[in-house]
Amino acid sequence: MIGFEGKTFRSERLEYRLIDECDRASLRELVSDGSVTEPAGFAPLTDDAGFEDFFEGLKRNGCGVAVILDGRTIGYVRVFRENMDGYLEYDGRSCVGVGFVIAGSLHGQGLGTETLAFITAHLKERFDFVFADAFNDNPASNRVIVKCGYRYLENYTMFFEGLCCEKTCHSYVF
Repeated sequence: MIGFEGKTFRSERLEYRLIDECDRASLRELVSDGSVTEPAGFAPLTDDAGFEDFFEGLKRNGCGVAVILDGRTIGYVRVFRENMDGYLEYDGRSCVGVGFVIAGSLHGQGLGTETLAFITAHLKERFDFVFADAFNDNPASNRVIVKCGYRYLENYTMFFEGLCCEKTCHSYVF
């Protein structure tokens, strides 16, 4: 779907390729950390069944990208079709959403910005619009999204089952 099939891409410090079995252990560790998962909208995955569903979801349809630093998977990007029916500007256009996670121990080093900038540039070659969202109480992610050139679109509030609470998100478009 996103043109990563059988390829590895590189940005300044990072490599990107589709998620595969060799990422399993690193991702298992990553998503067991609440400081990483909760800003992404889900509780830490501590049981085998929950992790397997998550991992298979990343592999499905070529939508999960491993973020690799010095040969180690330190995060992931998930790309998904975005349904923008009802928004005249986007109606009939190809739209995708993107979410990304970087290991908590590596926050503040510009790796999220490098990841989102690279992935966005790649996706813009294939799709008309790319969307990214962040909780309104997550200033770091909101700054990264804006720094990468996204413009604010709207706020929305929804119930996040994995967190058992309602959250408001800022939605952005590139």
